[in-house]
Amino acid sequence: MTRSGSATGTTHYTFAHLDQKTVSLTGRIDYTLNTTLTVQLYAQPFVSKGTYSSVRQLAASRAVDYDARYAPYAFANPGGFNFKQFNSNLVVRWEYRPGSVLFVVWTQGRQDFLSAMGTRSFAGDFHDLFDTHPDNTFLVKASYWLSW
Repeated sequence: MTRSGSATGTTHYTFAHLDQKTVSLTGRIDYTLNTTLTVQLYAQPFVSKGTYSSVRQLAASRAVDYDARYAPYAFANPGGFNFKQFNSNLVVRWEYRPGSVLFVVWTQGRQDFLSAMGTRSFAGDFHDLFDTHPDNTFLVKASYWLSW
């Protein structure tokens, strides 16, 4: 992170300790209804939150001692973050005649970012994730086998 001092015009290279916790889960289900029809589902919820502390600035980059290398930096509130994301895919594959296939795909993505860690539990964050606005994409692909 780089900050420019407005009064002096100098650049401050800042560093901080990060206390971060992340929870994610990846699930995949493949189901074959018959020899020509399959359904695939993929889902991945992800929550990561953290807080910054002990903000310091680079004072002497070649100093051997940590305290000499980094000096305290007067930063009002280093803050934190709370990032939530959910990605999913649903694919239906139908082979309507030998060699000819129809794919129908639904992809959904949701994400939210807060500039503070917050006090909610991970279960509450996962619940909030499904209240965010989704980005949906629908695709259809068809192929037809020509035989002479």
